[in-house]
Amino acid sequence: MQFKYTDPVTDFSDGLVALKAYHEDFLGRGKPLLQLVFDLKTKGMNEAYANQCMNTYCHYEHANHLHHQDEELALFPLLVNHSALIDGMIERLMLDHEEIEKAWNLLAAQLKQPEAIKDFDRLQVLAVEFEKLQREHLNREDEDFSPLVKAVLNNEQREQVGVKMAELRHLEISTK
Repeated sequence: MQFKYTDPVTDFSDGLVALKAYHEDFLGRGKPLLQLVFDLKTKGMNEAYANQCMNTYCHYEHANHLHHQDEELALFPLLVNHSALIDGMIERLMLDHEEIEKAWNLLAAQLKQPEAIKDFDRLQVLAVEFEKLQREHLNREDEDFSPLVKAVLNNEQREQVGVKMAELRHLEISTK
């Protein structure tokens, strides 16, 4: 079976809308990830679960990295030095990214080799920690950071974020 990453975003004309779509995708994948590790713990590994592990690995391995790049290379540079509050929030979000990536790397090491998973309790601990960090971060962004960003960025800047996101994926988008 071949595993392929499919970007959850196809429209980069408004970078903030594209970032929100990533958030919704991540939040929608949290419960299935936790269900997968629960099922593995209670039922053991089989081919279908191994395929789910690989699909999960393939998606998060690409999506997490791309999403963090989107924010750090496309969005944050437009906001730095706008206010002490925004700068502090950016610093916190970047620390979150480091924590999420560390948690992901521990979980990824398991998911990318499903046949080697022997300690399902450990897998569950890693998955719960990763999902918790990811969800808390996304909620912090959506509830606290995004409203400020929407108030600061104009339509041209939002488009600029989307163009940079597309560039990070080696895509071209037409601008007005």
